[in-house]
Amino acid sequence: MSYNYTPLTQSASRMIEKFGTLYTFTRVTKGTYAPATGTTADTSSTYQKSACLFDYSDSDRADGTILEGDRRMLAESGAYEVGDTVAVGSDTYRIISIGEIAPSGNVVAANLQVRK
Repeated sequence: MSYNYTPLTQSASRMIEKFGTLYTFTRVTKGTYAPATGTTADTSSTYQKSACLFDYSDSDRADGTILEGDRRMLAESGAYEVGDTVAVGSDTYRIISIGEIAPSGNVVAANLQVRK
């Protein structure tokens, strides 16, 4: 018998919405290369998700994969991709890594490492 994670996912989303902030994420999709002009026709799309923003501690940065200035976002579940950007105030951060909180393969929330 498997566990129904839907209520847990809904609770996590509600808590992140309550204590977090609504952020706008942007995804740029590369278009095809036009040899005549030497350019690509890139398109961008935006989506909004709630997340809580945290700083990393010195011990988190000890292994070198997390750099000074990187931030961690605990975000509601979503289809995040490495390279997406997120507006945090007047700053823009890029998603460097995504760690899903997914017991039994059911995504409840996501840990996003973001970098300026």
